[in-house]
Amino acid sequence: MTDLTAREKGYAAVVAISVLALAACGGPGSATPTPPAEPPAWNHDPADADLGPESWGSIDPSFAACVDGSEQSPIDIADPVASDLPPLVFDYAVTPLVVENTGHVIEVPMPDDGDQTLTIGEDVYRLVQYHFHAPSEHTVDGVSYDVEAHLVHQDEEGALAVVGVFLDGDVPPSDLLDAIMANAPAEAGEEVEVGEDRSPIELLPVEGSSVEVSRYSTYSGSLTTPGCSEGVRWIVLTDTLGVSETAVDRLHELIAGFPGYGAYENNNRATQLLNDRQIKRTE
Repeated sequence: MTDLTAREKGYAAVVAISVLALAACGGPGSATPTPPAEPPAWNHDPADADLGPESWGSIDPSFAACVDGSEQSPIDIADPVASDLPPLVFDYAVTPLVVENTGHVIEVPMPDDGDQTLTIGEDVYRLVQYHFHAPSEHTVDGVSYDVEAHLVHQDEEGALAVVGVFLDGDVPPSDLLDAIMANAPAEAGEEVEVGEDRSPIELLPVEGSSVEVSRYSTYSGSLTTPGCSEGVRWIVLTDTLGVSETAVDRLHELIAGFPGYGAYENNNRATQLLNDRQIKRTE
């Protein structure tokens, strides 16, 4: 999932926030303002008949796509069609490292004025945040990985492009992920300023601050958490990154402590039906 919190959904929520702010200010004779409603509770536990993934579509009307959608994510990447696709051009500068516990993922938000970009052909997207799922949400020929990082990008029109990166314990580990997990707050809603500058480029199986990646699969999908909105441009990298056992264990420990998870330690959604979609892969 990609999991978009209020921070990441700012482009879509600005009108609603403005209305709430005006209501809070009140007017002549206004009553005590009503606080915003808490978002509906949900979790990743497939055994939870009330809040688990099989029930997402019935929890709230805004979650209907989770059960009614025809282009849902994640998927199993199998039998992709070799295609002539443009390279991915990543331009990620270093930024102050901030780690947030959203209650569903461990997330690193980007500064509002950040200029970390992903260019695909003529399309340019700005990195909004990145976060982690354990185990991986996408699979490759039925095989899952220890962790999957989702780098969430948005263009000027609000369209989303999410890059999925598999992290596997059989590869030398990512120092950045170790730092993120070591500093991640245990309480949902909390945020920690780590006190060092890091670049998201460290989560890509490449070197340098401005790089091209030419090995990936792509398809049209959705967010992987409620409301499961479709129209997301998914890019899943072919090459994997390493992850330490310490980081994996810490991520599962944090997930088990999410509110309403009842000590369930995974935050991946099961793969969804491909239906009529085509998976394309670079030649």
